Amino acid sequence: MPRIAADTVAEHRAHQHDVILDAAERILLADGYEALSFRTLGEQAGMARNSVYRYFTSCDDVVAALCERDMPRWLVEIEAAMAAAPDFDHAIAAFVETQLRLVADGSHQLAEVLSSAPLGPGARARIQALAYLPATVLEEQLRALGYDQPDVTAQLVQGLVGAAVRMLHHGRTVEDVAAETTQMALRLLAPAS
Repeated sequence: MPRIAADTVAEHRAHQHDVILDAAERILLADGYEALSFRTLGEQAGMARNSVYRYFTSCDDVVAALCERDMPRWLVEIEAAMAAAPDFDHAIAAFVETQLRLVADGSHQLAEVLSSAPLGPGARARIQALAYLPATVLEEQLRALGYDQPDVTAQLVQGLVGAAVRMLHHGRTVEDVAAETTQMALRLLAPAS
């Protein structure tokens, strides 16, 4: 039996899982989706190709798991920025600006690489589901404030952020789009008169 470099088998497996995901991220960012294979993953991770199959069923599975691993950090950053805001308007600005800054700082670079990758429908659905998760942070606040449909409203605001992200990908800066996106979000969130 191979030696493990952890106190338990579960810790060893978790570590190996992360090593493979780190290798996948390096491959994807350096050479694109076409370069990703279990052979290159094994080489980059320092393990045999067949060992990679113990953790993942396909390259699509690896890609989806990589995206899923990174999303909780985004949510923590969004929650912290909103919690530090002095009022609701500033919380909305934090919701918008935090996401745009994460994209601009390169945290969204993987999503750009994968946008044109020939992923199967299962992996594509797993990744697309992640795009809606930031709205759940806003949804909690809207629910507490008594909005009628906090889930729908939060997703509409997230749609504005998604449009702003596309503008960043086309050369605009956070400074170009954050204020206008925040103003549009606040108009959407204004109580009906």
